[in-house]
Amino acid sequence: MKLLLPVLLLTVFSLKPSTAATFAFPQIVSKNAYMLYGQALEAIFTMGLRLQAIMDTSTDENFVVSPLSTTAIIAQMLIGADGEFREQLHNLLSLPVSTSSFNVTHYSKNGNESQILPYATFHLQLAILIKNLRQRKPGEQFTLNLDNALFYNEHIDLRNVFAASLKKMYNTEVAALDFRTDTRSIINNWASDHTNGLIKSFLSNRLPPNTASLFLNSIYFLAEWETAFADFLNNEDNFQVNPTTSVNTTFMMGNILDIPFTETKDYRLVCLPYKNREVGMYIISPNINHEHKYNIKKFAESINPQEILKSLNNMKPHDVTVKIPKLSLSNSLSILKPLQRYTVFEKVNRPKQQNTNSIDDIVNKVQDFKNFTVPMHEDIYLENASKDTPLRVSDIIQQMVFSINEKGTEAAAVSGGITDYMGGAKTLILNRPFSFFIRHEETQAVIFWGTISNPTKN
Repeated sequence: MKLLLPVLLLTVFSLKPSTAATFAFPQIVSKNAYMLYGQALEAIFTMGLRLQAIMDTSTDENFVVSPLSTTAIIAQMLIGADGEFREQLHNLLSLPVSTSSFNVTHYSKNGNESQILPYATFHLQLAILIKNLRQRKPGEQFTLNLDNALFYNEHIDLRNVFAASLKKMYNTEVAALDFRTDTRSIINNWASDHTNGLIKSFLSNRLPPNTASLFLNSIYFLAEWETAFADFLNNEDNFQVNPTTSVNTTFMMGNILDIPFTETKDYRLVCLPYKNREVGMYIISPNINHEHKYNIKKFAESINPQEILKSLNNMKPHDVTVKIPKLSLSNSLSILKPLQRYTVFEKVNRPKQQNTNSIDDIVNKVQDFKNFTVPMHEDIYLENASKDTPLRVSDIIQQMVFSINEKGTEAAAVSGGITDYMGGAKTLILNRPFSFFIRHEETQAVIFWGTISNPTKN
């Protein structure tokens, strides 16, 4: 069984007219990983939950994002941001109050240009983490490609030190384009090249001629299960979307030996490992008596990140019988409007709550955020990205193709269900909505986060 996950995150900028208490990360992370990537891991781990909290999606929609990809884009925006917006990005990333900074200097024949880069510890840790993830190691049994690019309008006087920081910290390709011409083929070719051809037409419409820049971040992930699901055990069965609606879909079944498992009063948590156990898919299934067992979005919003980490620490090896639906999803999410709404929410609430941060505001006070009415969205600008005219963020789009299927040709469906293979085995029957995340075990980085409400929707 293979998992194919290409992701492309796009941030579009256009020209601006001329006129707390931090999240405590439990020690389930190895000391070495925490020393190397602590702040970056905290930002990435909670990003999926925060994004789902601020996204305006319906309860029956599937939701899949890459917290790693989103954090990488926001980190690069952080380099170009200033003032209040920089502080809001800092809060969204749940970074600790810090004075760490370093001086970045760009040397050229036209003179040197310097800039103080705040939140240096976070940038260094995220940069090292991404570099580690990009490096292929001998015997590695999975593929993970991470790439960044900045295409900017050739008429923009981009700050050299800004471009140099992106290249130095995040290995970002920086290139000038003339957006008065149709640049779709250039951008779509980049997207296709960096997702192994699975995202071929990222942009369907031509970009406006006043587009100032494009931030692109892509992730391509390919892995095989440690224990493959046998094709002949596939069967058609019902997936209960809500108390009154079910859909017929194909399920894969198998008994997987010696895998991490735990259960609480609210959910079961199981890790399905990939080959060599270098990466794992962690599935969170609400218990049958949970009030939000069908409303997986509300269930995810009710989960405290610290509770998940505590559960991870309590996992023990078990033999588990798994029944999981095949998935083939593709979606495109715009993150800009929720981010604009979040910045206004922060602006209104921060003066009243000087000692809280965005995790308290967005995760623990989700309903307050949902009921928050914004009279108008405020534009978002990067003040430190160009010399003359700040860049306005026009959109932040994450496009994803997400596929879970077995290795080889799909066999004909087998009627009837098999509920257990061994008397003492635990069971995980995913025939109603569930959450999941995919984690790189050595670094503890969460690569993907998602909730599945209806496996037949793509």
